Amino acid sequence: MTQHMKTPPIVSQDAWEGAYEEMLVKEKALTRARDALAAERRRMPWTLVEKDYVFDGPNGKAS
Repeated sequence: MTQHMKTPPIVSQDAWEGAYEEMLVKEKALTRARDALAAERRRMPWTLVEKDYVFDGPNGKAS
């Protein structure tokens, strides 16, 4: 039994360019939304770290 992979249709250059422009609008919107979310995350409030931590660094222990 042979299964055939469903592939996108073959279209004219004009149709492809139209579809590409539509996709580009969506991609740019996604980029702007992701950038806005990252900026919102950077503005999140901080919390005080009360526990002492010690790390092993290249120059020995550091806190």
